[in-house]
Amino acid sequence: MPEFEPAYLRDLGRRIFAAAGAPTDIAEHVADHLVASNLAGHDSHGVLRIPWYLGQIRQGWVRPAERPRVLRESPAAALVSGEWGFGHPAATVAMDAACDRAARAGLGAAALVHATHIGRLGTYAERAADRGLVAMLWLGGLSAYRSAVPYGASRGIYGTNPMAAAFPGGPAGTLLLDFATTAVAGGKIMVAKDRGVPLPDGSALDREGRPTTDPDAALGGWLLPFGAHKGYALAFFAQLFGQALTGADALADGQDRGPFTRAGAFFLAVDAGLFRPADAAAASAGRFAEEIRDLPPAPGFERVMAPGDPEARSREARAAAVPLPEATWHQIAASAEALGVAV
Repeated sequence: MPEFEPAYLRDLGRRIFAAAGAPTDIAEHVADHLVASNLAGHDSHGVLRIPWYLGQIRQGWVRPAERPRVLRESPAAALVSGEWGFGHPAATVAMDAACDRAARAGLGAAALVHATHIGRLGTYAERAADRGLVAMLWLGGLSAYRSAVPYGASRGIYGTNPMAAAFPGGPAGTLLLDFATTAVAGGKIMVAKDRGVPLPDGSALDREGRPTTDPDAALGGWLLPFGAHKGYALAFFAQLFGQALTGADALADGQDRGPFTRAGAFFLAVDAGLFRPADAAAASAGRFAEEIRDLPPAPGFERVMAPGDPEARSREARAAAVPLPEATWHQIAASAEALGVAV
């Protein structure tokens, strides 16, 4: 696979999004987010998304020049509209609104509506942890053509309904949970397709409901929940938190925004010092992480990792160069050239 310097990918992404109509600061924000996802090892939310986002702009789902707007706020919470622009700046505004309230009062929440794809949820949870706060995020109502199948059902009715959480761990680092409630995230199917590798068994069905490991068949079919009924139950509540609680379904503007029309996200931030000194809370979390890391690995495993360790290790390994599948790079280059952007 070819490898690219992160700074080069950021610059290229910025120029592509600017050529597609985004103001410079928004273009830079989105490009930074995508490359940061590659650095963290989540290629499913990295620069692979550039051609995908451009397609959404062409379809009118994403308005690249729009900026997020606060619709309503109180001492405890804020309701943020993404105005159908890029979702990354809007999610950042929502996370910051929750964090600002948590810093003042111990707890803070925010809801995000009228937002398109917001990228890697872990980015926002880590942003809160960098401020010494605990964070939880839920995204629901992202229909993704209603591709995820509830446990025991024969067809899909909701999206991948991801969730994330982060806890500051002091010297042990940020402890991070970030995953879709399906056995494999939609973006990871795109990565598998570009790499020419099969999907894990038990993760997807084709359009006729037959088990498949073919990424193309999965993209046109259905995704299964991870952990059977347990993953399905988490997806169910992601739908409630992201859509029912935020009002994203009631606030839909009546226009077709593809999978984003009735999607919403819920952000919660908590002061790590709400019940005990913040340093003590972080130290306790860090000690538990170190106890986990000190366990002897099982056969076939190099080491036992705490949540967040894979991202930290990937950032170290990819600091100088990000590998991309040939197919991914060709799609990005073609998208750039179609906009008159030099590659």
